[in-house]
Amino acid sequence: MASAQTIALVNHLPALPEVVVLLGTCALLIGDRSVRSAQRTPSYIGAQVILLLAVLSTLFVQWEIGQSRQLLFNGLFVADAMSHVLKLFAYVAIGAALVYGRQYLLDRQLFKGEFLALLLFALLGMMIMMSANSFLTLYLGLELLSLCLYALVALNRDSATSIEAAMKYFVLGALASGLLLYGMSMIYGATG
Repeated sequence: MASAQTIALVNHLPALPEVVVLLGTCALLIGDRSVRSAQRTPSYIGAQVILLLAVLSTLFVQWEIGQSRQLLFNGLFVADAMSHVLKLFAYVAIGAALVYGRQYLLDRQLFKGEFLALLLFALLGMMIMMSANSFLTLYLGLELLSLCLYALVALNRDSATSIEAAMKYFVLGALASGLLLYGMSMIYGATG
């Protein structure tokens, strides 16, 4: 019985970076409730640590699987060298957004735990899209990314321009999502 559980754990090892980002972001969101400083230094450092852990877990998974291509979750998720390289680029981009966006948000009193959590959940959506092996997984990752971006656009709740932009983005995204789903269903119907 113990060997079956070990095999199941090893079979899901390629999804470790996604699990690290998900659990780390949830912990960051809960831990941010106790931060009283407007600078949010503990939360900011926590977000950077989550990115570092994601980089290390991605490198560990790449080292473990080597050049092989592994499918998980009944073929919906793929772990290969290309997805890991893309994830590393995404980590660098999100890290740069954290570093360069911090002062901008501090100047406008918008640097909150929600910003960090939404940015990391958007990263999770990117990671899911990079490892997608089916249209369904691609769509789920895209929706996770899009919903986070809608909320990030509306982060400045006191600005009518920000709220208007978020609503326009949401309507445009909903229309694009519907068309994407329609096209995917046509492809699935045509190819079986």
